[in-house]
Amino acid sequence: MKESKSQLIGIGEFSSKAGVTLRTLRYYDNIGLLKPCSYNKSGHRLYNKQDFAKLQKILTLKFIGLSLDEIKKIIKYDVNEQDFKKSLEIQKKIMEDKIYHTYMVMKAIDEALETASNNDIINWDKFTNIINVIQLDKKLLQQYENASNLRARIRIHEEFSVNKSGWMEWFFHQLNIPQNAKILELGCGDASLWTKNLDRIPNGWNIILTDFSKGMLNDAKRNLGKSAKRFKFKIVDAQKIPFEDSRFDVVIANHMLYHVDDIEKAFSEITRVLKKNGYFYASTVGKNHMAEMRDIIGKFKSEALTSKSWESTSDFQLENGFEQLEKWFNNIKLKRYEDSLNVTKPEPLVDYIFSMPGNVRENFDEERLKELMIYLENRIHKESGIYITKDTGFFQARK
Repeated sequence: MKESKSQLIGIGEFSSKAGVTLRTLRYYDNIGLLKPCSYNKSGHRLYNKQDFAKLQKILTLKFIGLSLDEIKKIIKYDVNEQDFKKSLEIQKKIMEDKIYHTYMVMKAIDEALETASNNDIINWDKFTNIINVIQLDKKLLQQYENASNLRARIRIHEEFSVNKSGWMEWFFHQLNIPQNAKILELGCGDASLWTKNLDRIPNGWNIILTDFSKGMLNDAKRNLGKSAKRFKFKIVDAQKIPFEDSRFDVVIANHMLYHVDDIEKAFSEITRVLKKNGYFYASTVGKNHMAEMRDIIGKFKSEALTSKSWESTSDFQLENGFEQLEKWFNNIKLKRYEDSLNVTKPEPLVDYIFSMPGNVRENFDEERLKELMIYLENRIHKESGIYITKDTGFFQARK
C-alpha cells in the first residue's frame, strides 16, 4: 500500500529524530547514498520510516570503518529493503568481528608495551605484529559482502521452496549414524546442518567441524551459540586432513567437494581417516539445478550478468559423482531431494543473481537494474510466479 503524504516527515524532523545534521542528509542525498522517498509541492525532501532503517545501516557500516564509497557499493543494489531483520543480523556479526579485531590490536599493543617496559632494547618485531593485526581489518568489507551473498542464496530457498521440510533437516534425517559415533564434517560453513537440527543430536556423538576458512568457523561458533561447546572446531584442507588413520565413523561433505582443487586427494584423505565400514556422505547438485535462473540471465541479454558461475559445481555433480566415488568406496547409493522454487517476488531473484560470482554490481547501472526488475515483474505476473528447478541430493558410500 502506498504511503500517504501525511505519514511522511520533513528533513528537519527526520534530522532531529535521527540525530544527524541537515548538512549530512543533504550530502547523502547529493551523492546518491540516501535519497528522500518523496518531495512536497515546494520541492522539500520527505522521508518515511524505512528511511530510518536505511540511515541506520549506513551509519553502522560507517562506524565499523567502511568508506562512503564502499557503503554505496554495498547498498546500491540492496533491492530487498524490507528484509531488515536479516540486515541487522549481518550488521551485528560484522560488529562482533570488529570488536574481536579491536581486542586483538589492543593485545598486540600490550605485548609491545610489556617488552618495552622490561627491556631497553626495542623489539621491532612487536611493532610489525601490531601492523599485521591492524591490516586484518581490511577483510571486513569482504566479510560483509560474503555474508550478504550467502544470505541472498539461502533466503530464496527458505522463502520459495515447495518442499517446506528444508534441505538441512531432510539431509540430517537421512544420515545413518550410530549412537556413539565420531563424526567429521569437511567444509561446515556456518554450521547450518547442525543449527537446524540441534534438538536431534544424540549426546554420544563426538563431532568435529572443519572449514578451510577461519571466518566460516567463527560464523559456525557464533551460530551455534551456547551449543558450540558440544563441538570441536579446526581449520582443515580436505586435501590434507590432519587426523590419524581410521579415526571417524562418519565423514560428511555437504555441498563442498566441487570447491576442492584436487578431489582425488580429498577422497584419498577421507578414506584414510574413515574406519572400516565407516560412512561417507557427499551432497551436491545436478546439471539442471536452478536452470531457469540461467535462462533468465540469458534472455535478459546483459554483458554485466553471466551464468558461468553455475559451472563451478561441474567437477562433482549428481551425474558424475558415482563414477568418482566408486574408485574409493563401496555400496554407493544416490538419493535426491524432491523440491523446486516458485518465486513470486522479483527482489529475491535479483539478490540471488547478484550474489553469484561474476555478476559485478558496479558494472550494472540503475537503469539496467530497473529494466531487470520490470522484466521479472512481468514474468511473475504472466506466469503467476517463476518456476525454478532444484536438483539436489547426496551420495552415501562405505569404506
